[in-house]
Amino acid sequence: MPVGEVIFGAIGEIIGYIIVEVIIEGIGKLIRAIYYGLRKLITGKEREIPELKRIEKRFLYKKFRLKSDFNKRILKGTMGTVMEVIDKQNLYVEFENLNGNPILIDDEQVFKIERKRIILERKKRTHNG
Repeated sequence: MPVGEVIFGAIGEIIGYIIVEVIIEGIGKLIRAIYYGLRKLITGKEREIPELKRIEKRFLYKKFRLKSDFNKRILKGTMGTVMEVIDKQNLYVEFENLNGNPILIDDEQVFKIERKRIILERKKRTHNG
């Protein structure tokens, strides 16, 4: 296979990706935004996002820190990750020790906890130059 075919094939793949992913999906998002904007102006209805979906988007797979002691071995300030959203108030979480390894208690790695007992960690931003 000549090198030229490989190069032109790769360029074709990149152009195809740009057309499909960026342009077509971007147009779809634009049309959807216009539709919901006009619907809000005409009927006064805002786009309904179920609360559980909103909670999942905010909490799922995010790092957190405990507000209060979970038990005698998992203390206030312990870091963890949200693994699953059960309902509006409860989450399944995994705690980590200082080395980043999961904490196991009685062969359990995932624990059920109330949402109000955790604080989400903010992403650290770096400023270059």
